[in-house]
Amino acid sequence: MCGVLALKGQSTLRQGKILLQMLTHRGQDASGLAWLESNKEIGISKKDSYPDLLELDEEKEVEYVLGATRYPTFGTRTDSSNIEIFAQPFVYSTAYGKLVIVHNGNITNTSNLSDKNFESDSDFIVEFLGNLINEFQGYIKTAVLEFMEKVDGSYSIIGMLKDEIFSFRDPRGIRPLVIGSNSKVTVVASESVVLQNMHIKEIDTIKPGEIIFFSNNKWKREELLKHDHAHCMFEYVYFANPCSIIENKLVYDVRLQLGQELGNRIKNDNMNIDFIIPVPDTSRPASQGLSEILNIPVREAIIKNRYLQRTFIMKSEEERTRVAKRKYLYTTKYIKGKNILVVDDSIVRGLTSKKIVQDLRELGANKIYFALTCPAIRFACYYGIDFPTDEELIASGNTVEEIKEILDVDQIYYQSIDSLKKSIGLSDICTACLSGSYPTPFAQEIRIKYLNGELNGRSHYEELN
Repeated sequence: MCGVLALKGQSTLRQGKILLQMLTHRGQDASGLAWLESNKEIGISKKDSYPDLLELDEEKEVEYVLGATRYPTFGTRTDSSNIEIFAQPFVYSTAYGKLVIVHNGNITNTSNLSDKNFESDSDFIVEFLGNLINEFQGYIKTAVLEFMEKVDGSYSIIGMLKDEIFSFRDPRGIRPLVIGSNSKVTVVASESVVLQNMHIKEIDTIKPGEIIFFSNNKWKREELLKHDHAHCMFEYVYFANPCSIIENKLVYDVRLQLGQELGNRIKNDNMNIDFIIPVPDTSRPASQGLSEILNIPVREAIIKNRYLQRTFIMKSEEERTRVAKRKYLYTTKYIKGKNILVVDDSIVRGLTSKKIVQDLRELGANKIYFALTCPAIRFACYYGIDFPTDEELIASGNTVEEIKEILDVDQIYYQSIDSLKKSIGLSDICTACLSGSYPTPFAQEIRIKYLNGELNGRSHYEELN
């Protein structure tokens, strides 16, 4: 899982860096930019940190830029001693020029397609696609169609071969990708906030199974492969910026309605609640929705330490636990002696939620109710969200009543899957982590092997790779 972007037109490396910073909520483990020099050589800079630390000649004017931020769900997770093996962009020499790739998603069947051990599925992609380009004599479209037919998983990919930029999504459209232009530059990115920053008003979605070749102010698109769509619901619930538009749905509005749906469910219980308290930042719109339905005021009683990174996308359990202990500050006035409804986007492992409840108890909260805008996450994700085994999920193997006891809350409310779909406004979403029903063939095979006891360990699919 990552954030990716590309620029074609009049830009500078500074501009590439600034735009890449807008995708750090999608990955904070590493970042990189690649560009085409005037002599047609590839320039590249990578850093195991935020994009603002990339070492660049920022005033350099360039016509082609590709960039990525990294969130590790495949291969190397904690070792940053050799950034070249895991940080994007990746470069591969073909018979028709150098291929540069950035990728958002997760490939599940690399072991079926290559005997090589990769530290990043993006590294696999650039080599596999590069070999297909060689096989099909430089015809990118034919190579990409073959790629789509053979590769299982999620992928939103931007590539550059010599001086041609192209982009495509997997046929189910699991990960987002958008495109747009202004008078100077064409931009492709994981989220529309990047394009909005460039004052691009007409933002187009790259469709699932589609390839686009683009240049200044125009692009050529063609559908290559069609499948039932399966857009990731977690993009709307947690991952994406609330200002982003995904599949023509404003993420903020989805989160607002998720709160309204919860409110309609909770109001029938006639609880005595003093304040609705959001867990910052993703649950703020939902808290507003709840407040509108329940007519209960929202209070920012939990304040996020803005200088800490997103704990969910940190590289290790140890790091998540350590940072969770100092992630939040509290305004006691709205907690001590109060009945509070705490709103969060989801509970995955339960580490942060348990710490929040413990803190609220110590600060004297009378009653603590928990409301989640996402249904219970019970099954591993193989498509780029970092919960690759059932065992690490608090809702896997525990009933709602047992989760209530584990967290030490007075009541817990999960969103229903039907209400989730209603709020997103799409019926064709991936709910594999909620239902255990996976939309791609190899992921289904992984699931069968796991249920038969053939796979153990941290990541089901990585045991096969």
